[in-house]
Amino acid sequence: MTDPNTDVISIRPDARSEISSAVGTSVSRLRAHASITLRELGKKSGVSPAMISRIENGQVSPSLSTLEALAAALDVPVIAFFQHTVHHAEIAFARAGEGLESKSVLPNHSQAYRLLGSFANTEMRFSAVRITRKRSDNGNHPLFHDAGYMLVTVLEGNCVYTCGESTYDMGPGDTLTFDAQLRHGVKSCESETVAYMVVVAEPA
Repeated sequence: MTDPNTDVISIRPDARSEISSAVGTSVSRLRAHASITLRELGKKSGVSPAMISRIENGQVSPSLSTLEALAAALDVPVIAFFQHTVHHAEIAFARAGEGLESKSVLPNHSQAYRLLGSFANTEMRFSAVRITRKRSDNGNHPLFHDAGYMLVTVLEGNCVYTCGESTYDMGPGDTLTFDAQLRHGVKSCESETVAYMVVVAEPA
């Protein structure tokens, strides 16, 4: 077993790595958020307070075993120490009424919606859409079943939403979250139109 107090790589102040500095900042911030002292964190993690101080000041590059010990003591995932090293991330912003207008055509039904945001990597896909349905289409609203998880929030109007073997009377502000493999969808619109937002996270 490695010793978290010695299993580190020392670096010169003038050659301090950006990652070590960012990790140190995260350790310091998370320790402050947990409201514990260096001595208390040292006792919980098995890493000496002096070593933690050096890490927080970016004076050493901590090993994975050291980070794992600190993460366990702070009750956070190890990845939390690297959040300040991310310099590129996708962001989508859609003002009210904006978004990419799209349409899906199904047997006996055409569904129009606005894509508010969509991201994907090698592990998962994420999308958020605004859907509007009409009471005149009652009896023809399609049901779906997918992979992943979904969140449905009604924005305007009222509807009855089917999820698995259950139905839910939903109005503005009501939210439903569920495993998308359950058969789901609007059963009927109780107002002339119903607008709701659907957020989907699913395997890529």
